[in-house]
Amino acid sequence: MKIKRKGLVTVCLFACVLVVGVILLQGCEDSGTSGETQETGDQKWVCPMHPDIIADRPVKCSRCGMDLVPLETEPKPEAKTMPAKKIVVAAVQTVCPIMGGAIDKKVFVEYKSKKVYFCCPGCEDKFEEEPAKYVAKLPQFQD
Repeated sequence: MKIKRKGLVTVCLFACVLVVGVILLQGCEDSGTSGETQETGDQKWVCPMHPDIIADRPVKCSRCGMDLVPLETEPKPEAKTMPAKKIVVAAVQTVCPIMGGAIDKKVFVEYKSKKVYFCCPGCEDKFEEEPAKYVAKLPQFQD
């Protein structure tokens, strides 16, 4: 009885090793090359997650198992025609035009529909006496 059992365990072990070997060999199927294209066809296929995995037929990625998608040789038309966006940075006043110190947002006057900030109320009065003298120093009036 022990001999039959030992033989049965040996056969089961051999079958398991055989199944694992077949699974591993199928997993080693060449579905693409790293960084190289295969020259057998016109259409190339690429992994969306691993752009270095390229194949000549639609197979699964050897790294993540995702389906390969057709490789586009030309960029999409909308990518070519999109206009460049211009970024405009607003001029922000950070320095008092009279004393050169940091401004206090509570102390200001409106001049030509724009706010001019100062470090103290005394600077406010000095600006109102000769605004043209200080406007050149202010970023909100630079055009």
